[in-house]
Amino acid sequence: MDRIAALREKANKLPLLPGVYIMKDAAGEVIYVGKAKALKNRVTSYFRGDHLPKVAAMVSHVADFDVIVAATEFEALVLENSLIKRHMPHYNILLRDDKTYPFLRLDEKDSYPSFTIVNRVQDDGARYFGPYGGRGVSNGILRTLGKALRLPDCGRIFPRDLGKDRPCLNLHMGTCDGWCRGEPDEAEYRRRIAEAVQILQGDSKELLHRLEEEMTAAAEELRFEKAAKLRDRLRAVQELANRQNVIKSARADTDAVGFFRGAKTAFVVLHYTDGDLTGKDFELMPEPMEDDAAAVSSLVRQYYVRRGAWPKLVLLPCEIEDAEPLAQLLSEMAGHRVELSVPQRGSRRAFFEAAQRNAREESLRAETEYERRSKTLEWLQRMLSLETPPRRIEGYDISNTGNFGIVASMTVFEDGRPAAASA
Repeated sequence: MDRIAALREKANKLPLLPGVYIMKDAAGEVIYVGKAKALKNRVTSYFRGDHLPKVAAMVSHVADFDVIVAATEFEALVLENSLIKRHMPHYNILLRDDKTYPFLRLDEKDSYPSFTIVNRVQDDGARYFGPYGGRGVSNGILRTLGKALRLPDCGRIFPRDLGKDRPCLNLHMGTCDGWCRGEPDEAEYRRRIAEAVQILQGDSKELLHRLEEEMTAAAEELRFEKAAKLRDRLRAVQELANRQNVIKSARADTDAVGFFRGAKTAFVVLHYTDGDLTGKDFELMPEPMEDDAAAVSSLVRQYYVRRGAWPKLVLLPCEIEDAEPLAQLLSEMAGHRVELSVPQRGSRRAFFEAAQRNAREESLRAETEYERRSKTLEWLQRMLSLETPPRRIEGYDISNTGNFGIVASMTVFEDGRPAAASA
């Protein structure tokens, strides 16, 4: 009996129950994990008839499979997610695992609370804002808040370091109020932190109104130095308010998902808060083996598990078979009800169309960039009389002063793009 016939015979003995199937190659490595409402129907379909090229490629490497029967489709969904995360199978559609979504953490129990950047929300009584698109974005937010509200960023710890050293240059540059001197006092410091919280929550109108009133009162009392400082803070906060799309918390109430297949498949999520677009995430990947519905379901699951924050509504680009258990899974992770919907009309439809438009543009742009890089590599091949295009290019530079201060560096390009740095 040949391999496919033996696998088909084994699949025919499976129950018509929900569960997870695990495809393995000849070395016993897991190459694909999937779930099914009825294991027998789903698994046997791989070993009969013709398939699309990517499915056929996977089946050609299957030497055996295991199944785990689940009590419900929801249980199968959770199990599939766990197994994919553990095994990272070659033929499953996978989001990059190197992308993080940092949060800003504020522990208000401290006498001089300060913001720190963390990767996960903990149940520790602290306040969390975000997630944001990366540590660069998070650091930019903290720098902007610090300059606007003249908060310290020198690394000193208060109240431990109060009065221990002279103020740094930030005080003289006007980017900090010199809290290390012990003045302004702790009460004023906490008030500034409260203002930062208002800005991060997107609630700056009340703060702007209060600062304007205080500035006007100080001017009327002829306290012009204080009025000037309040004016500067007012302008800085106004600038922040005009950049709400950058610093507003990414805990959107509605997310719109876009999905487009091209030379590169694009997965896009647009975040909306009170109807305003506040952020965008996207990833490009090879064309998935799964159909659109299964691919969208898998990507949505991976995205929100990794991101660690959930909206109230997720707008999908197509109907998916496991919408009910997926909504249950997201709701349990979020701690509140998460609704999944395929919009048909109105503002929801407009959000969905924007996500689809962005997915298409990202895919087409990637295709254009790929073609441009390929032509450049082909030109290099001809100019250097190489047998094949140079897929990996290394450049070295060594500088020194006499026999001292010798420094070397290496730059690597792979397929025409800078290679990711590794530690």
